[in-house]
Order: sequence, then C-alpha cells, then structure tokens
Amino acid sequence: MELGDFLKKGDVAKLANENVSKGDTFLMQMNADNGIIPKPGDSSRNKYFIVLGKLKDGSVFGGVIINSIINQNIPAGRQRLMMPIKCSKYAFLEHDSYVDCSSLKTAKPEKYNEWQYKGKVSDEDVDLITGTLSESDYEDKAKLKMFGINEK
Repeated sequence: MELGDFLKKGDVAKLANENVSKGDTFLMQMNADNGIIPKPGDSSRNKYFIVLGKLKDGSVFGGVIINSIINQNIPAGRQRLMMPIKCSKYAFLEHDSYVDCSSLKTAKPEKYNEWQYKGKVSDEDVDLITGTLSESDYEDKAKLKMFGINEK
C-alpha cells in the first residue's frame, strides 16, 4: 500500500492544491476525460503533463502535454503549435520532444496520488508555452482565463 491509499479523495485534492505549482511536470495516465485521444485499442495513455494553472476552486488543473513526435495526421495549424523541448535541459525527458501548445488539457487533483512528479519546467519556458497557447486558434481564451493563464 502507498500513503495515498490511506487518504480520502478530498484530502488528496487538498494536498495537490497546496503543493502543485505552475511548471510542475508529472507523468500521468490520461484519457478522453483529460482531453487526450488514446491510440486505437487503448483506453488511456501515459503522458507528461505540465501544470499551467487551475480553476479558482482548485477542482481542476489545466496544462499541456509533451509528445515524443509531431503527429503528421493532425492539421498543419496544430503542428505549428508544437514547441520543441530538449532532453539536455530537462533530465526527465528520454529524448527531445514537443510541447503541445494547441489546447489546454485537464487533470483532477483527487488523482494526485497517482501522478509521478518528474521535474519543473523553467519560468522562461512556461512563459513561452502560455504565450503560444494563448495565440492558438484551437483554444478558447475565456477557458484560459478561467485557469488563470496569461492573466496580467
């Protein structure tokens, strides 16, 4: 058993809200509920998730995912919103990858005990990611504001 097995969902969510901050990166199992389309035959995928903000009530975190490659089957407009990220800068990456800055993905804090902390993305890179995300035609600006992203 793990420590998280002894905590109630509300306690896990509270722990997440007290400890997770912008730029924190987790490896987590994601599915359609998170905004991920699993590969055919799969119900979920393991993805790196970079936290960018959360709803005011703390019930949902918003962020972006890291992809190993650029999917050539997605529209060219989405492909242009893939920001390169180097494994030489972030030790948790096994190889150079791409941050998907086309749309916001979500994660619920009550599953915090299932997330694997991998590291923190620099403030400079978070600014580049949020700037690119805010320019995306695939994301609603009001939704970004709800998550406290790009609020100056």
